[in-house]
Amino acid sequence: MAVNFEILYVNYYKMVYHIALRITKDSNLSEDIVQETFIKAYKKIDTLIDEEKAGGWLSSIAARTSIDFIRKEIRAREVLVDPFSVEVDSFLSSTREEVEQAVNVNLLKEELATEIRQLPLAQQEVFLLRVQHGMNEEEIAEKLDLKRSTVKTRFFRARKKLKNLYSLKYSA
Repeated sequence: MAVNFEILYVNYYKMVYHIALRITKDSNLSEDIVQETFIKAYKKIDTLIDEEKAGGWLSSIAARTSIDFIRKEIRAREVLVDPFSVEVDSFLSSTREEVEQAVNVNLLKEELATEIRQLPLAQQEVFLLRVQHGMNEEEIAEKLDLKRSTVKTRFFRARKKLKNLYSLKYSA
């Protein structure tokens, strides 16, 4: 039995939109996610065996697509530190110690960014939302559709892992 894609779209558009909106809290982004979700569904429509399970199937695609969009957005907002971005004027007018300190800070930031990228994606995501974007546990839990305790655990483990990486690197 072939699934009629137009009927699927009409019946489940609102559900997919609300899932995306609940996860992203952004109506424009949610529209993009709806499009992406239905494109993915269209490409894989042959994998839908039972039409009665279409709602669950689409909600799963929508949730994963929403999370992927959030991850892309987080990565796009990441600003990598460029050690050569120090302006020439301030560089020339600074004392040698200030320049040395600025270079050390930039190197430390680069090192930390590298170590953060070594964390599992789930921990990276929570850590960056908390540290870089200043979100609290409740906001992160709501944004990623997780339990607050899960967010707390992931943040704790990320900090612990970074602390261990740092202590191993500098204890030798």
